[in-house]
Amino acid sequence: MRRLLLTVLCAVALTATAASLEAQVTEWSAETRVVASFKVNDAAAQALLPAGWVLDPSTAPASRGANLNITVMERKVVLDPQGRPLKTGTSRYLVVGIPARQTASGQTNTVVVYGISPEGPGAYDVYDFATVARVERNETGEGEAQGKARELWSFAAAGGDRLSLTLAYQRAAATRSRSEVHVRSGKHPEYTRTYKIEQAADVVRSTASGVNRVETWTFSASGPHLGPLFNGSEALVSLTVVPSYIREISLP
Repeated sequence: MRRLLLTVLCAVALTATAASLEAQVTEWSAETRVVASFKVNDAAAQALLPAGWVLDPSTAPASRGANLNITVMERKVVLDPQGRPLKTGTSRYLVVGIPARQTASGQTNTVVVYGISPEGPGAYDVYDFATVARVERNETGEGEAQGKARELWSFAAAGGDRLSLTLAYQRAAATRSRSEVHVRSGKHPEYTRTYKIEQAADVVRSTASGVNRVETWTFSASGPHLGPLFNGSEALVSLTVVPSYIREISLP
């Protein structure tokens, strides 16, 4: 009888834990992305991090040495935990993330320090309201060939920041991966979200690995937040196109 009781209690505990974890999921999305990884002035990037955090440049083969990422994304499907569309069910925005390390614990995270979004400050409380958040995409292909694509992204913020990029490239077979990452707010570093990600990524340019299938690349960024980072001293390290990016977001 005692063993049976313990078994029942364990089952109840596991069910309660599963229900608790399920309740922490805040949204699910399917997206396309372009990630531009840069080596920018260390002092300018460090100034954006909260106290107790320092730069921790990428060690990934394609983006080795990069200390700042610009991610532009089109969230084609955005759902709440019940599978219903969040707001309109789609959105386009950009995020500025810095790979960083907490000096006290040694923990490493991506710290989101700025962004431009039609939704305003967002979960990390660091985004500026977008007055422009636009993407244009043209793709050509035939048969089983990988084909080519051209993308134009434009963002403008109410606070005066602007960013635009044009990217034309030859596609290649994307690399599939799964990961779980923890992302922090640069304004409230105690705030963390967990992303469970499944993606297919195509590195179209990498100075570290010598890959370059880019035919056209233009980039400009200005304004009170972006200007100090992109003043002509920055160096592009890699460009990664992510045609399939699926994530489940939960707290913490």
